[in-house]
Formats: sequence, C-alpha cells, structure tokens
Amino acid sequence: MSFTANTAFEARITNNENDILSHVAGKYQYSAADADCDAGRLVVPVSLLALEGFSGLYNENTWLMNDATDAADIDSVVYACDPYDNSMGAVKGNNYFIGTETLGVGVPAGRYGNFTRIYFDGAHHYRFGVGNFSTTVSTNKYATIDDGKLVPAGSAPATAGAIYFEIIGTGKFVEGNEDSSTYYDVIAKRVSVSA
Repeated sequence: MSFTANTAFEARITNNENDILSHVAGKYQYSAADADCDAGRLVVPVSLLALEGFSGLYNENTWLMNDATDAADIDSVVYACDPYDNSMGAVKGNNYFIGTETLGVGVPAGRYGNFTRIYFDGAHHYRFGVGNFSTTVSTNKYATIDDGKLVPAGSAPATAGAIYFEIIGTGKFVEGNEDSSTYYDVIAKRVSVSA
C-alpha cells in the first residue's frame, strides 16, 4: 500500500480545553499487514500492542489501528492519523528523518505514529486534505466514513447514533511560503439517540 496524494490533518484548537487532542500512539495495518498510513486516515483501535522485547506485556495506550468503516457509530472510538509532528517520512520508498514539522507526511509501514481522537459532539473542528475524501466533494455539505476515508454526502445521515462530519469551509494549506493542496474544515457530529 502506498501513500495517497494531498492528505493532511490538523485538529483546530480554539481554546485550552484539557485533553483536546487525546493523542495515542499506534501502528496501522491493512489486511493484517503493516502498511503506510496517510495523514488524516480515519482508524479504529483493534488491540493493544505488545511492549517490544518483552513477553506478555502490553503498553496500555499504544494500539494496533485498522480503517474505520461505515459500521462506525456513536459507540465507536475513531482516531485520525496525525503525523504533523512526526519526524520521519517516506519519500519514494525510502524513510527519512525530517528536521521540521511537515504537513501531510504519512507514517511509514511498521512505524509508530500519533493518532488523534475524533469527538463527534458538534463542537470539535478538524481540517482534512482533499486527498482524505474518497471522491470529489463538489457541492456536498456532509461526509461519512468508509475504508478510512471521508465519503462526501448531500445530506446528514438520519439513523440514530450515526456519526458524520459537516463541511463548513475550504481553502488552501499554506506550508512554507506558498499555497499547497486544498483543505476542508469539518465539524464532527452525531445523530442523537432518543431515550
């Protein structure tokens, strides 16, 4: 599996709320094998990872991650791959240590990466690259999740407990001294569950 062009992720922090980023460490797998993980790829934790070099011991906050699918709902814990502070990236099949924060650099297969929890509460804003969408956004104002990507939709889901994103804006990432790829700002929401 290789990296997808124009993927990126930023948590849009607007206050000093405690634990707003909720980072955990993890490794990404696709079809039970280590794979490259795009920035902003939406994943779910599958199992705790063993402490390397020790038998039967687990790090209690380091997870094996798989793609989030359309089965994810309000009871699911969903993370986005957030390597914005990652110091290693893959370029043409080779891993390089990078001396600065680099927007959009994915996590190479088999390496630990940072994952930020997505809160579907209608109050948390996130920014994804255009490459994080499965198809063209066009005039769609909403997005759901499938196979680790955002799926543009013309309307919000209606099923109780469904999770989704409302698209609230777009623009160009500015990294360095020029505009780069397109981004979309979203609010993570859920369909309320009636009592």
